[in-house]
Amino acid sequence: MNKTTVPEYLSYKTIASVAIVISLSFHVIMMMSLFFGNTLFSSELVKAVNPPHFSFERFLFHISASFILVFIILVYNRKILSFSFKRKYIDLLIIVIGSLIIGGVLGIGFVYTRAALFQYPEGASMYFIMRDSLVRNLTLTSAVLLVVQLLRSQYYQKTIAVENEALRSENILTRYEALKNQLDPHFLFNSLNTLQSLISLDTEKAENYLQQLSSVLRHTLQNKEITSLEDELKCVHAFCDMMQIRYGDNLRFEFKIDSKYNNFYVLPLSLQSLIENSVKHNVISSKQPLVVTLATGDDCVSVSNPIQMKTKPETSNGIGLANLSERYRLKWNKNVEITNDGNTFMVKLPLLEND
Repeated sequence: MNKTTVPEYLSYKTIASVAIVISLSFHVIMMMSLFFGNTLFSSELVKAVNPPHFSFERFLFHISASFILVFIILVYNRKILSFSFKRKYIDLLIIVIGSLIIGGVLGIGFVYTRAALFQYPEGASMYFIMRDSLVRNLTLTSAVLLVVQLLRSQYYQKTIAVENEALRSENILTRYEALKNQLDPHFLFNSLNTLQSLISLDTEKAENYLQQLSSVLRHTLQNKEITSLEDELKCVHAFCDMMQIRYGDNLRFEFKIDSKYNNFYVLPLSLQSLIENSVKHNVISSKQPLVVTLATGDDCVSVSNPIQMKTKPETSNGIGLANLSERYRLKWNKNVEITNDGNTFMVKLPLLEND
């Protein structure tokens, strides 16, 4: 499969932005709940003795501490995703346990850091201070884990979408190559049968036919995915000469090609297969000569012929038109237009100005 670019889980810049948003949101909610809870449910005496107090320095410290905690957990989560585990739930279990340990260890560290920066009130119990810090950090850690799970889910969805698109592209390429390769043996088999018939009838015609066949095969063996209309017509003229060697004046070709389309693109062997289809399914005789017309217009090239169906149609394996239509759909997402009004059968191929 072609190498595909898997989307990055979280860049460090994104991690920093997410950490800031989570830290601010968490502490704003905590501050508002404590402030309004104290205002609504405390007695007037308690409010007078212990009014709600806001310290910008402590608030800034808690924001910074929370940012460090969230940032480390997100980086830890990003690192875990770089490893591959046999079972999907193992990495989630490792993330949860590791994050809780990080939250607990940092919670203890923040207590001593705050003690070094700010004096705790006299008589304050270190046990209760440690407990409150751990509860706050583990609560924040739990909130971060929920965010982590959401981010991981979105990441896996994007990854799956990229992989599915890669598989789809690879499948299209494989199918296109299979269809293209299917055509070449088909043409070669028919040409060798014709050559075998001519050898027994007219060696000079057989020799000329062989020269034209070599020209066509030389074009075929270039193995191009696309070709210009001008190059395709060179192959077509050689193929038409092959057919006229076999059928003589009973088969004629008319070319109404505007030179402005010379550098437009078609699929290799596309026109040849349409001409071959016309010759195969129609009566060609002195009483009913067949005229095959190739023309351009409206960014299309067409191959048309009067309908002179054989009494006993030749066995067809369905490779021709079905193959060509599928190749155009897979390669350019373009439709091949096929019309049959009862008198004339026409196939229009889209011409692509850019490859």
